[in-house]
Amino acid sequence: MKKCAFFLFLILVLSFVLQVSASEKVAYSTYSYTYDGEPIASPHAYTPGRIIRASDVGEKALSKPGDLCVGPDGRVFIADTGNNRVVVMDSDEMPIASIETFSFEGRQETFANPKGVFAAQDGKLYVADTDNARIVVFSPELECIRILRAPESSLLPSDFSFLPTRIAVDTAGRLYCICSGNIYGVVALDQDGAFETFIGAQKVTPNLAERFWRMFMTKEQKRRTRKTVPSNYNSIAIDQKGFLYVTSSYSNTSAVMQAINTRSTDNRYAMIKKLTPSGDDVLMRTGFFPPAGDVSIQLNTSGNEVNTDIRYGPSIITDVALGENGVYSLMDQKRGKIFTYDADGNLLYAFGGTGYQPGLFQQLTAIDYSGSRLYALDGVSGSITRYEFTAYGSKVQEAIALTEARRYDESVAVYQEILRENNNFDLANIGIGSAMMRQGDYEQAMVYYKNANMVSDYSQAFGLYRKEVFGNYLLLVPVGLVLLFFGISAFLAWSRRYNLALANRPGEKRTVRQELMYEFHVMFHPFDGFWDLKRAKRGGVRGATILLGIVAVSMVIREIGTGYICTGEPISDANVLMTLCVFFGIILLWCVANWCLTSLMSGEGSFRDIYVSTGYALLPVALTMLPATILSHFVTEQEIMFVSFLTVIGFIWSAFLLFCATMSTHAYTPGKNVMTVICTLIGMLLIAFLLMLFVNLVGRMVTFGVNVYNEIAFRT
Repeated sequence: MKKCAFFLFLILVLSFVLQVSASEKVAYSTYSYTYDGEPIASPHAYTPGRIIRASDVGEKALSKPGDLCVGPDGRVFIADTGNNRVVVMDSDEMPIASIETFSFEGRQETFANPKGVFAAQDGKLYVADTDNARIVVFSPELECIRILRAPESSLLPSDFSFLPTRIAVDTAGRLYCICSGNIYGVVALDQDGAFETFIGAQKVTPNLAERFWRMFMTKEQKRRTRKTVPSNYNSIAIDQKGFLYVTSSYSNTSAVMQAINTRSTDNRYAMIKKLTPSGDDVLMRTGFFPPAGDVSIQLNTSGNEVNTDIRYGPSIITDVALGENGVYSLMDQKRGKIFTYDADGNLLYAFGGTGYQPGLFQQLTAIDYSGSRLYALDGVSGSITRYEFTAYGSKVQEAIALTEARRYDESVAVYQEILRENNNFDLANIGIGSAMMRQGDYEQAMVYYKNANMVSDYSQAFGLYRKEVFGNYLLLVPVGLVLLFFGISAFLAWSRRYNLALANRPGEKRTVRQELMYEFHVMFHPFDGFWDLKRAKRGGVRGATILLGIVAVSMVIREIGTGYICTGEPISDANVLMTLCVFFGIILLWCVANWCLTSLMSGEGSFRDIYVSTGYALLPVALTMLPATILSHFVTEQEIMFVSFLTVIGFIWSAFLLFCATMSTHAYTPGKNVMTVICTLIGMLLIAFLLMLFVNLVGRMVTFGVNVYNEIAFRT
């Protein structure tokens, strides 16, 4: 008995070790992207279960296979393009048939470059016999029952060629196919193969530069200009509800990159679309980035995509596979990777790559789901990789399934298990946050939404939490506003009397308090205030410096203390030093540029006068920025406008005071002052540009000196 127990224990240990070692041997990394677009490692969702070699399908090995699909009964169909045949394997991936010739209406037929296969729900097999310009239909018993040739219709353009490469069929028997060289969209055929319409034609929108130059072109120049044509779709899939998933690869690298960088939900340069039978794109794109493969994109030294180098440029999406619960996967042929998204467009995980190890590809050609299994076809090696869910991947699918079934409370436990393995899985935070919202635990919902960077959902939860906590104290808000109004009024009245008393004591040396209090006279009486500031010495460098320091502090407080809803970023991303350097750098540039310019334009103010008046002009920025920062912690996303409005008032007020300060300091007319301010701003840009050139030159000289020193040291 003891020996049996020992052997049983030994078997368990060995199995665990073998599992760990197998997991470690996975040749690829699995990852997702953070909100900032940085790739972050993730537990493996899939591992290679079996590699079906090109020679495992029978006596004749696969040659340049172009497509594969899995039928509802688990059979695997492969378009063996190079051998002009279709290979059929059973649900255990054992070869059971090879269709090279078939009989139809008493004739022996063969394929010519078949590029696509599709297994319908009724068991029928559809083959895109590309070079024969037809679609061949087989029964579940693999007997040819129909051949659909090029449709004839007056609605078809004269340049249309029926060269099908990919097929999808709905439950009613309606056919949708992608044709080589077709720029008009998906070709829709009825059950009899008659043409119905084109669906989802791609649109071409010329950029602003192209439209501008075409305004000045002659008819001959426009004719000779290369015509921009829409991109063709390259793959198609259909779900049980009849929605078509189509993919395309755009050559406009800059447009694709802009869509990714701006987190665009526009479908103009979308790699994937979900089309209704009428051609409307209804794909959800609510993830951090649009579903387009890799987000972290590099460019070559010339700034353009190099198609022959997988390191550069956007992903090239050439196939889509539909999983369960709205999950779909995109195939990046360029880098041999598979990107999996949920129904809302959130990236779940990405894996794969190019290489010769199990799980990697020489050229990824096609993918398809069969339940939890994922099949991937390598068009160069002719191999098929069957991926199996890991425990982590199964949990992700379980959680999504529970969410789709609206069993939110049950999904929480699964999502929490996922977070213990991968605390960067944003969908888990979103799922738990949504469950907390439905349970009325708004405070906890806010925590999880914030972890997932879901600002809109966080704002909604905060609004309900605010109502719950402060609902009984809403009447105190108008009372507080009234008290605040009377408090400010009383302070301003007192400061007016205080400054008026000082005005009656000319020539008296001012204290720091008196210099600072004079700011409240300048704010409301700018012309008289700046005039006396210079000529009656009501203020000084000391007061101006303190006021500038207050403004700088207010900007730092705003940088590190603005509410999450207004920034959408954690406080850790704030750069206080950069904020201070930018602020004082702008002040210095303004003073230097204005002094240099006004010295040539008969200005009466010295550099000291410009500095002092600038300091006294900017306090409204601080006086509005500080309450705006406080208010940012109590507003929802729909109320951010109040925070922005308050901040804008401060900047406009300070800009007006700075205009008045310049005019009073230099004794300019309004027109001359406008010109001076404009020229000062231009001068600031010029000085900044020259400084950048100088710093760059110094950097190059230092680098040259270091290189020379290293060369001399190496030779000696």
